[in-house]
Amino acid sequence: MTTAGRRILVARPAAQSGRLLQLMAAAGWQGQSFPVMEIQPQPETLAHLPQQAAQADWLFFVSPSAIDVAWPTLQAQPPAARLACVGQASARRLAMLSGQDILFPTAGSDSEALLALPQLADVAGQRWLIVRGQGGRALLADTLRARGAQVSLAEVYQRVDGRPDWRLLDDGLPDAMVLTSSEMAEQLFRLAGPARAGTLQCLLYCVPHPRIAERLQALGATRIVTTRADDDALVAGLREWFSRHP
Repeated sequence: MTTAGRRILVARPAAQSGRLLQLMAAAGWQGQSFPVMEIQPQPETLAHLPQQAAQADWLFFVSPSAIDVAWPTLQAQPPAARLACVGQASARRLAMLSGQDILFPTAGSDSEALLALPQLADVAGQRWLIVRGQGGRALLADTLRARGAQVSLAEVYQRVDGRPDWRLLDDGLPDAMVLTSSEMAEQLFRLAGPARAGTLQCLLYCVPHPRIAERLQALGATRIVTTRADDDALVAGLREWFSRHP
């Protein structure tokens, strides 16, 4: 059964939506960028990043944005530290940029899955640098410290309001919207305001983690497809949904 002709809004920052929009076009869908947040690098933090990285045994990149923002600063003097991240797509990109083997969990795409890896069972005395945005989750840092590691943070970017084109929502409901973080879900409803809350609660959402689905449910959404954390999986999940709900 064909699923062509669907219209999907992608709420990621515009710079991170290109490949997903291409996959949607290949599926015969109309993917449209609908950035509810953008990523703003923090120059002062980035200026100190090479020195921090040189003192670390491990660098952990929390998100694709952390890689995109931090690596251009690090590539002039690539760190000797071992590299870790979550998500297969992030691992592929980080491996391509660094030329290193990347530690990442294959059984999940979050801090919990990383912490379950045997390589993190005994980290006493190791120096970890967590590269992230401002206000990230504390679970990884707290758990590593509890296991005896020395943990530092490099908050290399902050999330700022995006400028989505609300006509893409107001002029007719899309078939689905892709959200890839809990912060995106919260930002979407905040920017939309009470007048659009009912519309947002009616939409079908595609998300790459149960935690995002839980946040959407708390905001009143009821139709949610949860997939793995990569672009191909997001498209496959939507394709399966559309084939079962023509």
